[in-house]
Amino acid sequence: MDLNAVLLLSSVIEQKSFSKASNITGVPTSTISRKISQLEKDLNIQLLERTTRKLRLTEKGRVFYEQTQPAINILLAAQQNAADKETEISGTLRLSIPPGLEKSLILPLLFNFKKEYPQICLKVIATGNNLKFVEDGIDVALRLGKLADSNNIAHTLIEYEHILVASPDYIKQYGMPLEPTDLPNHRLICATNWLNDTRWRFLKKDKMVSIDIKESISLNHYVAMQLATEKGMGICELPSVNCIDALQNKKLVSVLSTWNLSVYGENKLGLSIVYTSNRYNSAVIKNFKNFCINYFKQTNLTL
Repeated sequence: MDLNAVLLLSSVIEQKSFSKASNITGVPTSTISRKISQLEKDLNIQLLERTTRKLRLTEKGRVFYEQTQPAINILLAAQQNAADKETEISGTLRLSIPPGLEKSLILPLLFNFKKEYPQICLKVIATGNNLKFVEDGIDVALRLGKLADSNNIAHTLIEYEHILVASPDYIKQYGMPLEPTDLPNHRLICATNWLNDTRWRFLKKDKMVSIDIKESISLNHYVAMQLATEKGMGICELPSVNCIDALQNKKLVSVLSTWNLSVYGENKLGLSIVYTSNRYNSAVIKNFKNFCINYFKQTNLTL
């Protein structure tokens, strides 16, 4: 079996195009097509379905790709690690991040990482979905909350609470709630939930209060929710890390601060870095992981 053909097949699958794979690898499109056709003959299976407008893996092609990808990653990582010993660390890091924490946590992290590793290209996608490492081409993921058991490795970087906030103008006009049971009488800003009613759960020592919320407005991004809150549109639940500056600058005030707000059944949410357990992970992944852990250890955030 021609290993170069397997590498070219992997590039075609990742780029979803023969021409894009050609641009990445520097191998002519005709050569890539010929080598993959020969690989199919050697294996006696069809790996790709080709039309003039579409390219997709067959089921056998998908299985072959998933089974060979770990070995390819080992080879490429070994090559990269050997080169890293002689040159400045470079390469591409494909990173999945949760939406809503970009300004407060993630972009400052990436800004400082790029200062230390300017030759590393960051490709970042913000999504609420847990993308798969092999199938979706992700090297590292930053994820929130409890993580499902898997063969992946995870390190908790930081923990924070969700809190209720409002603008000073809103409180001046409508008054400050003294108990969670006062909230239904207020205008409330919630994260968008199309299918179910919203419920906020509050804890104080051994006491729990659950409040069904009828929101005045719901939005699907924390940045938009915070802007609406600062405009005086209501009381809002937000990550504490997003509100630090606004609270210090008196754009927002804390509401029901003696109560803990439970989110997903937890008093605090954790932001974790997750990556595969492959011991041949590239130097780019290893350095990003170590940088993240050290960065949050040294960052002084009052949460």
